[in-house]
Amino acid sequence: VPGPFPVASLSSHKCFESLATLLSSQTLRDAICTSINSMPEGQSSRCIEELTVDLTETLKWMKSCDDFVDLETQGEPRLMSRKSVFHQRAELFGRYLSELYTSVLDSITVTASNTTLVAKSVERLVNTIRPNLSQLMRNESINPSEFISSVVGKNLSNKQCANWQKIPSLSWFFAFFFRIYTSCRSLYLQSVGLMPPNLAIEATELVGNSFIVCCGKEWTNTSNIIAEGYFAWIVESAGSLWEVIEILSQSLPRNHSGFTTLFYTLHVMALQRLEDLNRQINAFDFLLEDGTQQFDTEDREKTELLKDPCCLEATRLTSFMMNYVRTLSSGGTNRISSWDMSICSLDEDSFHIATWRLLCENIDIWSSHASKKDLKNFFSNLIKFSFVQKRSCKDEEGSDCQDSCREITLHTISVELLCDTIIYDQKVLLKNLVSCFCGALKKSISSFMTRADEDNALLNISPDMMEILNKLNNEKLVCTYPDSTHAHGVDKYRICENLLNFCSTVPGFHSNSKSFLQLITYILHLERLLLLTLLNRHYESCNPIELIRLFICCRRAMQNLVLKFGKEYPDSKQYSTFSELLGNSYSLIWLLRSVQEIIGLSHEIFGEHIDQKKNTLFSLVDKTSEIFSTLANMNSKFCLLGPKKQIGSSLKHTASESDTSEHDALENSALEHVKTMAEQLEKTTAGIPVTTKDCKCVIKIENSYDNVCWDKLLCTMSCIGGFLWGLVSAFESTMKDYPTASSEERKLMLHYASNFSRSIAKFETFVDICLHVLFMENKDFGSVDLISGRLPQELDCENGFLNIEVVMDGWTMHQLKDNKLQSDGPPGMKRSLLENLLNGEGPFVAFTLRELYSVSAAIVKLKGLISFSGNVCRKACNPFQHLSLNPMVGTACIALQKIADMSDWPDMFSLVWIDGILRYLEVLGTFPGLNLSKELYAQIVNAHVSAIGKCILLQGKSATLPTHEIGSSTKTLQLQNTSGYVVTKNIIDRQNRLNSLISRLRLSMRNFVSVASNMHLSATLQVIERALVGVNQYSHSIYEVETGTSDGGTVSSDVAAGIDCLYLVLGSVPGNKRVFQRTVPSLVGALFNIVLHLQSPLIFYIEKLPPLCPDLHPEAGAIVLMCVEVITSFVGRHTFQIDACHVSQCLHLPVMLFKGFKHLLADRSVSCSSENIREQIAGQPLASKEYLLDRQFSVDMYAACCKLLCTVLRHQQR
Repeated sequence: VPGPFPVASLSSHKCFESLATLLSSQTLRDAICTSINSMPEGQSSRCIEELTVDLTETLKWMKSCDDFVDLETQGEPRLMSRKSVFHQRAELFGRYLSELYTSVLDSITVTASNTTLVAKSVERLVNTIRPNLSQLMRNESINPSEFISSVVGKNLSNKQCANWQKIPSLSWFFAFFFRIYTSCRSLYLQSVGLMPPNLAIEATELVGNSFIVCCGKEWTNTSNIIAEGYFAWIVESAGSLWEVIEILSQSLPRNHSGFTTLFYTLHVMALQRLEDLNRQINAFDFLLEDGTQQFDTEDREKTELLKDPCCLEATRLTSFMMNYVRTLSSGGTNRISSWDMSICSLDEDSFHIATWRLLCENIDIWSSHASKKDLKNFFSNLIKFSFVQKRSCKDEEGSDCQDSCREITLHTISVELLCDTIIYDQKVLLKNLVSCFCGALKKSISSFMTRADEDNALLNISPDMMEILNKLNNEKLVCTYPDSTHAHGVDKYRICENLLNFCSTVPGFHSNSKSFLQLITYILHLERLLLLTLLNRHYESCNPIELIRLFICCRRAMQNLVLKFGKEYPDSKQYSTFSELLGNSYSLIWLLRSVQEIIGLSHEIFGEHIDQKKNTLFSLVDKTSEIFSTLANMNSKFCLLGPKKQIGSSLKHTASESDTSEHDALENSALEHVKTMAEQLEKTTAGIPVTTKDCKCVIKIENSYDNVCWDKLLCTMSCIGGFLWGLVSAFESTMKDYPTASSEERKLMLHYASNFSRSIAKFETFVDICLHVLFMENKDFGSVDLISGRLPQELDCENGFLNIEVVMDGWTMHQLKDNKLQSDGPPGMKRSLLENLLNGEGPFVAFTLRELYSVSAAIVKLKGLISFSGNVCRKACNPFQHLSLNPMVGTACIALQKIADMSDWPDMFSLVWIDGILRYLEVLGTFPGLNLSKELYAQIVNAHVSAIGKCILLQGKSATLPTHEIGSSTKTLQLQNTSGYVVTKNIIDRQNRLNSLISRLRLSMRNFVSVASNMHLSATLQVIERALVGVNQYSHSIYEVETGTSDGGTVSSDVAAGIDCLYLVLGSVPGNKRVFQRTVPSLVGALFNIVLHLQSPLIFYIEKLPPLCPDLHPEAGAIVLMCVEVITSFVGRHTFQIDACHVSQCLHLPVMLFKGFKHLLADRSVSCSSENIREQIAGQPLASKEYLLDRQFSVDMYAACCKLLCTVLRHQQR
């Protein structure tokens, strides 16, 4: 048997490594902190007492080392050996033991019940280290040699006293005592904050900060707010912290062992002292600004004299911390490193990270004392570390890392500060941030240039858009740059994109007008450079798709900047400068023309990547449209300042001459801006762009569809739509601000609207022509008596545009005699075109149709908000007597019906362009004066029902009522996917788009129902009732509610949609309407009939694997749950009289549904009939589906049944 392990045989080096590994273990420190946090409050003081005993033993252990005395007398080998032992002890002392001790102190929880005991224990702990620290601060001076003697327990020789800074490992001694003192001081002040007043005053006198507990009249006594130095707790007349820092900074070399730990601790001490000084300075400011006149001139001079030293010390301490920011600015962090947030692991590289973290987390403490130069250096580094400096792999993986002790870098710290609101709440900090950001963005943009001297100077002035557009029109915008393959090409795109994205999201960048205009200028220059690169195919060294994405970032940033600029009313000088950039006609043309040029290059750039092409280009078009919308909205609001002031003054019955003349210049400039926008967009409606290259030719009407340049027409329609919706937003917000204004006061806004109503009428005509020329069969269109001035058989084409000016000038409207919109659209409508678009063909055509509907919706909205006079708008008597209203509504209904009739998953992009149709229907549904025939209204409702049913069918088990979109009290259990299959991104995207589509359909349906007349409401209820009963809309002999097999029945998608739409009607229509009350019994009975047909144990199961294609019928379980919730809504309405038989059924319904629930298996297999599955292969045996028990659904159904029973008992007490 081997004997005991000879520990004495181990070398000191091995022992040191073992101890260092143990004491630096994060696991050990976490365990200690967890133990302390979980112990009872009353044990906190005892823990500190035990720590005091251990610290006393540690100090004795350090004095027991006699190697330090023999350093000069021993030979060289023994000198190195003993020096090594002394160094090891010092490092254990200052690096590892100090970390453990401070971790214990920082983990102590102070409460009102243990505050006194903790404070007493901390006092005894400080008494332990006072003899050593008092030697350092004795006699109002700093004595490092005496401090060293007290630690090692030996007197130093004269030579050692003279060269104390050369003593090895000296920094560890300072670090140990300073860290213990800072932790004690922090814990003690926490205790003081919870003490009773009398005890708190005594305690603060001990640490020399009695002013922090002053109150009432005590503030008027200057002597009460005079604090002593940082080390007053050690020695009453101690030297200042600044003196200690100054001596150590000048004496200790940077390569000294323990230097980083010591100076990190000095930064912590400086921040603590700054916090005290800030309190004192604020107290002095309070006394000096006091308005009670309690101080005479002499007292005020005294107070100012007391304040000056505090300000001076604060400035010095801040300057000390800023020294390390200057080191960072001089390139002291070229190497990418990280820090695990442990002081034990601090080295030369991680020291910069630790110090930077301290500065960022405490910027509110030191920023008011920093010089302008230091603040500029700090924010320059902040921008560099956040965006410019290359990130480490740990940064890129950081978002997926769940470890709470994840290492941090300069990048992560900087980004965290930028996400904090403190910078944006303080004007000085925000001003410096914006200034440095502008410089970084300029430098980033200059990296796209090769003629640095010439082009870099151009970045400071606004780009000459007129010259650029002339070159673009003459195809002379040619790149004269040599082939430039910049170093780090990928990085420069990433940096620039990150800067622009940050500019788009943060608040306050518009507050400084100079910086704001600089940013707009830089963005316009970057757009010019990017388009130049794309047009000249100058992207051999880069990905052109990345260039387009960067261009989108430019548009996004510009839109957000303009949006923030418009939220605050600028002065006339600021606005005039802004108008010179984005208010002139050339800038507006650039916004549109640049997008058209980029989309024209899309086929060459994207090739076969169709999905990427659609997502990228349509995002670019949308962002440009949003800029037009933001500009129109902002300037229209400025135009309406005059009416708003007059309305406001009339409502208050007061008038102020200064108020009525304050914003006149701004109003006039904004009105001119709106007119300029309208005029420039009017010019784009002079012709329809075509792809033919001939200068002059003739194109027949029936061939116009095949010759249209859809990308240019899309851009034009999108920008017009953005402009019109901007006007809508401005008028709606103005009317919302003054809802009680009279009709006479609202006429003031009509005066402003008449300035650009002519353009709106022209846009309306342009939409009509585009609809009939491009989306109608025009071969037999002449036989349709709807247009008095018929379209010609052919149109002239000149310079790439179909000339339609003659048609627009002669375009007149035919008044329908009965003033009603009929259900039959023009017979020449291209119905087959919608099928192709829904299948994903012609994405630019589909998106153009979306924008066409969006423009029409904005026009109808504007005409509903403000009635234009007859001489400026061709429709004066009724805003809805619109030629294209009939075919557009018909086309919308057909499109929705085509979605419902699709047998497979619809193309996801089609769900995006259908959004334009739904937006149009939403607007129509908001106007009660809409004069639709009963047949057409029923057709619209039927189209909504069919489309909603299709969405419910595609959603499967996840289909719910609209209430679940905003949360539901029944959602009490959220479980992970128990089926085991991976939910791919495509499935998630598909579900999100389906959810978005059904939400828009519900909103449109709700709008129609909310303002419906009794006749239209009756038609709606008839459609819903027929759907619930299961009557097929094409054949009355076919019923779509079937019993099915022993595993439950089936219903059609229209039945499911009837349930959903009935719930919408319940929430939108008052229950006291007779037309509604008459149908309640039959509607409730139909719901019970659906539940009776569908109820089976299978409703509590879910398919193990997602279906490859849509099912033929909606998911039975989801439909039953929807029925139960709708029945509950009926029962809970006092205005409805529920039949007694239905009340009885409500009480029996939960029992019927959950009968045999406890016998259900965790999984089961169900054979499927051939008509229920589409993936069945001919000749193969019938497939079977694997099902799992759906626990989440079971909980939802149980909660719904409980709610039904409670509602019945509460509201049906018969």
